[in-house]
Amino acid sequence: MKIDPVVLAAALVLIAMLVISWLIIRPQLENPIVTFREPPLEKNTEFQLKPGEEYVYAYDMNGTQINITYLVLPGPNCTRIRLMESVNISETCLDRWGMDSRGYNSAFENPTILLFRPWMLALREGWSWNSSMYMEYGGMEQHISDSHYRVVRKDQLDGRPVFIVEIQVDDGPLEYQWIDAEKRVALRIEGEGYEIGRVG
Repeated sequence: MKIDPVVLAAALVLIAMLVISWLIIRPQLENPIVTFREPPLEKNTEFQLKPGEEYVYAYDMNGTQINITYLVLPGPNCTRIRLMESVNISETCLDRWGMDSRGYNSAFENPTILLFRPWMLALREGWSWNSSMYMEYGGMEQHISDSHYRVVRKDQLDGRPVFIVEIQVDDGPLEYQWIDAEKRVALRIEGEGYEIGRVG
């Protein structure tokens, strides 16, 4: 069987182009970085959690329930929040304004910390705020979503004063969080198909 030299040359050029493209493009798509664009946030209190405190939450997702325990620990120039159910040590180190090393008000580098976010330190009646998420990779940036936060009202939950905060990501379902007005931690979170509540 004789192979046409033009077809063979074209096939080799095509394979070479695929290999070169893979070598150039692949590293740019590896290790994407999630970033946030946030307007200024005027906080009206400092981070309130103290070393030695423990927070236990019941997490119910579509009828399946698990408990999540967070322990507040001292850290070097910060306060650490540790998720106790994690196989590996899973914790976040927060400064006096509730910020981790990335410095965003809407999210932490460690997404397992559900009881607190820095935006909770700015709550007051009539408060609203927005945050935009982007994905950066290979020198490019892609808009992912916009989150909208607003205080619906002040209320009481289990005898504690709370801010009820409505959160909507783009046009998705609403999430509601009951934030302790003094400690500024979530006491209850409800969304479509899940519910998280502080135990005790």
